[in-house]
Amino acid sequence: SVVALARRYAGDNAHGRQVARLATDLFDATASTLGLPSSSRELLEHAALLHDIGHAVDHDRHQRHTYYLVRNSELLGFDPDEIEIMALVARGHRKQVPKPSDPEVQALAGSKRKLVRGLAALLRIADALDRTHFGVVKSVHVTKAAGRMVIEVDAGAENAELELWAAERRIDLLSRLLDRPVVLRAAPATPGRALVRRAS
Repeated sequence: SVVALARRYAGDNAHGRQVARLATDLFDATASTLGLPSSSRELLEHAALLHDIGHAVDHDRHQRHTYYLVRNSELLGFDPDEIEIMALVARGHRKQVPKPSDPEVQALAGSKRKLVRGLAALLRIADALDRTHFGVVKSVHVTKAAGRMVIEVDAGAENAELELWAAERRIDLLSRLLDRPVVLRAAPATPGRALVRRAS
């Protein structure tokens, strides 16, 4: 039902599929540190596949249209809280991050509020890492050392400078949740420079 909804509003959805791949790779590397249950990986993948369907309604504030479409479509096999989590995570992929004070977030149980913020933090970065929609980033590799987290971005022979720039602008929520700096770095074979955002 998720794939059918994505196809209905986003067609081939190559960008959604690329973002889902990167988001789940980031999840696999960070879930234990963020305290995210393994069962939430699927919710992140689905939110990533659906995160841009709001463009079918309007490009401006498309994230809010995505929230509405996810909440009000017939997604079979999910309970209401799972649908709300997917909708909130998808809505939080750009601009304003999901805040604990948001009424929709407050309506969820405490553990699910944390889940929304953690998954949204990963989706925000994954979406930025396909900023051009050209599938430039081939893989990401995450390491933790010396009180920081390093996300190494491998774009092969392609230039990922724009993706790194965009991701650096979306790294703040992850840094806050981890309470440590997050470093975005191009893999050696990829042009581009390392970018650092300090946790606030």
